[in-house]
Amino acid sequence: MNAATASDDFALKGPVTIWDGPVYYREANSGPRPPLLLLHGWGGSSRYWRATLAALGVDRRVLAPDLPGFGDSPPLQGPASADRLAELVIAFADAMGLEQFDLNGHSFCASVAVYVTERYPRRVRRLVLTCMSTFRSEFERRVVEQIHNVLALWMALRRPWMAERRFVYRAIASRFFYRLPATDAILRESFADFLKMDRRTALETAANAGDPHINQALRAVRCPTLVIGARQDKIMPPPGTPEVARLVPGSRLIWIEQCGHLPMVEKPEEYHRLVREFLDG
Repeated sequence: MNAATASDDFALKGPVTIWDGPVYYREANSGPRPPLLLLHGWGGSSRYWRATLAALGVDRRVLAPDLPGFGDSPPLQGPASADRLAELVIAFADAMGLEQFDLNGHSFCASVAVYVTERYPRRVRRLVLTCMSTFRSEFERRVVEQIHNVLALWMALRRPWMAERRFVYRAIASRFFYRLPATDAILRESFADFLKMDRRTALETAANAGDPHINQALRAVRCPTLVIGARQDKIMPPPGTPEVARLVPGSRLIWIEQCGHLPMVEKPEEYHRLVREFLDG
């Protein structure tokens, strides 16, 4: 199923109330296999998971929330750190009736997924970390931090008129793709999510990217884990992806070639095959 068809089939649902605030989500609900929870990255929303909902939702329940401050969900009242978002993910799973589930976190929210798995090991059956990078030294930690500071600067400079300027959203999108899509629809949608992102949430989550506790949390993961890296990722440094796999005991690392930061959009067939094969064991 292509992205256009998926967009027709997986409209935004909700909201469900989590911690006295509304959280919107998308859902595919069919089949006997264990449910899957999808967490979008910084500046994104559940919208870019639509093709994943279509591909993996044929025989399992798949849920993709707009985390607070992203997409259509308003920001949290308090801090928007990765560990606090992890607690919200569990609250969302409880609200959706998910006792145990598979979990796929992308980019910044791969860290959120790690914290969920570390703190609630009996809740997560299998873990997928998509385009996650970490650091091997204090120098690399500062590099990761600076990358997200640049992203936060983009956010600070955003203006509504940019959504109508093709050269602007294509220039920014070129950082996220190895090859830009043939049509601009997904670029306009993604840029709209970027413009919609809550400012405080963006700054707080970007500042949390260099969290020194993440490596310790990676070592604590005990469920089967698949690490998927994109070889031409310009957002999360690829040299840090093997370190993620090294830190997670028994994990498996797979690379997708000629692909940027959004493999579920740029290489959907390959990406969804890898995720499905892992989840199905």
